[in-house]
Amino acid sequence: MATMSTYGLRLDQMKNLFFMGAEPADAQGERDDNVKMADLLQEQLTRALPRGSLLLDALFMMLDRQGCDTRALAGKSLGQVFLDPGSNVQLLEAIKNCSKTLSTALDSQAEAALATTLYFAALASVLVYHERKITQSTYGKLQESFARLTEKKWMTAELIDLFSRAQRMCRNRQDPK
Repeated sequence: MATMSTYGLRLDQMKNLFFMGAEPADAQGERDDNVKMADLLQEQLTRALPRGSLLLDALFMMLDRQGCDTRALAGKSLGQVFLDPGSNVQLLEAIKNCSKTLSTALDSQAEAALATTLYFAALASVLVYHERKITQSTYGKLQESFARLTEKKWMTAELIDLFSRAQRMCRNRQDPK
């Protein structure tokens, strides 16, 4: 009788074993990455503009080049700008545009992820506080993106709340056909 190479395991059991073996064994490393991202995001959101990291410096420089009046940012952090119902839509749109450009231009995956987060934070802020959509993305796509962002382990509680509110608004709206 031939020896069975699968030791009597069913296909689904073998698949589960394969995927368990393929998963990284370093759960601590993933947690450390989440902690680092959370710290980096918190720093970007709470540091008063314009001084700071490469991301904030580049963002500030791009806003200046676009002719955006950055005086409204003096002494404020990006977190304050995103969470302030009185923030200027044009300023938030400029932050959105700059963040989008930065997210594709940065070499660091962490900084690119942060730039993407800032992009969606600007979109969410305008949607929640001004009831306007400043992107060509559909409400359905925005809802999906906001949902993914709320699931990030490194996301701040304030942005999770903003993204959740924006997600609910997108769910209740439909794009024209």
